[in-house]
Amino acid sequence: MKRGRCIVAVLLFGIFALHTGLGLSAEKVKIGTLLSTSGRFAFLGDPEQKGVELAFEEINAAGGVLGKQIELVSYDDEGNPGKAANLIDRLISNDLVVGIVGASTSGTINVAATAVEKAGIPMFYISGNSALCKGKKWVFNAAPADELDAEGMIDFIKDNLKLNVIGIIHDANEYGTRSTESFLELIGKRAPGIKIAGVEKYQSSDRDMSAQLINLKNAGSRCIVIWGVGFAPAVIVKNWHQLGMKDIRLMGGAGMGSHKMIESLGEAGEGLLFNTVLNYGAPNEREQAFIDHYKKKFGAIPPTFAAVGYDAAYLLAEALKTAAGDADRLADAVSGIRGFQGVQGTFDFSENRCNGLLPGCYVMAVVKNQDYYPAEKVYPR
Repeated sequence: MKRGRCIVAVLLFGIFALHTGLGLSAEKVKIGTLLSTSGRFAFLGDPEQKGVELAFEEINAAGGVLGKQIELVSYDDEGNPGKAANLIDRLISNDLVVGIVGASTSGTINVAATAVEKAGIPMFYISGNSALCKGKKWVFNAAPADELDAEGMIDFIKDNLKLNVIGIIHDANEYGTRSTESFLELIGKRAPGIKIAGVEKYQSSDRDMSAQLINLKNAGSRCIVIWGVGFAPAVIVKNWHQLGMKDIRLMGGAGMGSHKMIESLGEAGEGLLFNTVLNYGAPNEREQAFIDHYKKKFGAIPPTFAAVGYDAAYLLAEALKTAAGDADRLADAVSGIRGFQGVQGTFDFSENRCNGLLPGCYVMAVVKNQDYYPAEKVYPR
């Protein structure tokens, strides 16, 4: 009986020590990632993971967190919520991580958010869906909210392109539908003089959107806005080129921008407009350093998704330093972050603000000579 009590006491003490000490009694601090690094969402998860790895490599080289090196424990959920449920439990219960970066999609984020909220472990997710962290203490967003993307596009259409009739084509999935609804709501408030000529949708697997583009052209659209990610938006751009519709501006949200896609489009992409949190055409010092380090490590220009993973890792490290080894203070430590300069922009969190990236993080780019170019130089106010 005494032996049983002793074992229970030791176990309870171990759990308490681990919780209150952030696992810092070990030589390294364990941090987890749960991202979709393979499967149909790999275009999100793979660069996100690489951004995290780059950040923690830099942090470790600079001395780590509270004098401890960071050990990264990473799992691929393949964009599958069922698999995410098992893996988030493994990170929390088996790997005993002190913080998590993930996940990549709304479905997997919801699963992970429920688990970390119950466990009391901070998580930075990577999605424009600003609603996923609201009402939660331990869940935060490292990506720009979709509303910021929409606001930047609306302002550019109104102030730079000076157009007042637009059409929308969007993926029928959760992201495309949600983003379109938010865009329509914001345009009514921000630019009531702009008329919506029509709204068309497509399936992610579609390989020709000519009919939708023709409908929007015939409805009088002077600019067509795309809400989608992955392979399908590239098809839309190619159809736009093939149909000879370049007198109608084509604009995409931040989910579209990548050098890989621009290179694959060739001349078809010339004139395409899209929002980006990385000003590739005229990067500031912080952006340039990130781009150079990423290229050196991975041999490619970083997509914007990599910047989100990178900032998420640095934000988590900042919270760990502020909490100074007290796990119970981690959520408050994140909520206390103010004026944090990431590669995407400035972050301000609070108890009522789980989406920390501030307005002004986006810049509109235009494809020129198969490369990024600051769109404001082509279309000044």
